[in-house]
Amino acid sequence: MFGKGYGVEARPWIDKMWGTLRDTPSANWSERLYQRLLPALPHLPPERQRLWTYFKLWPNLAFDIYPDQIDFMQFLPVSPTETLIREIAYVHPDTRREMRAVRYLNWRINRRVSLEDKALIERVQAAWPRAATPRTLERRGGVPAQFRAAHACPDPQSVLPRAPARGWSHG
Repeated sequence: MFGKGYGVEARPWIDKMWGTLRDTPSANWSERLYQRLLPALPHLPPERQRLWTYFKLWPNLAFDIYPDQIDFMQFLPVSPTETLIREIAYVHPDTRREMRAVRYLNWRINRRVSLEDKALIERVQAAWPRAATPRTLERRGGVPAQFRAAHACPDPQSVLPRAPARGWSHG
């Protein structure tokens, strides 16, 4: 949906990504309809009319700003292998039919991306035991500085043979 690419900016404890919707229709029907149906929004400046912006606040908060809504997410580890994602969307009052459709399409697009991300994470996690040797992470492909720093010096819990006892703290 974003054409040739998107922007990435990494700062201590926060990462920002953004992309402007391209004018050429997407091959995916949900994205194509979103592109076509997104109405003009009088409360937004012209440069934000077709801009998606994502902020990740390390370690476990994120919010996404779309022309049609803002999503807030909290990622809560519930076990060594599972994370609960709490999410809520806020919208500017707009009862237009095309806005209702666009908000539904936004949800569909993001659910598909979440499933793709989940599959990618599972593949990385499956390979992690083989690759979990100390090494220097290079700056490639816009890897956020915080991600590199966090994985260059892993959490002590991550190297334990099993999950620590409830209430355990590494101090």
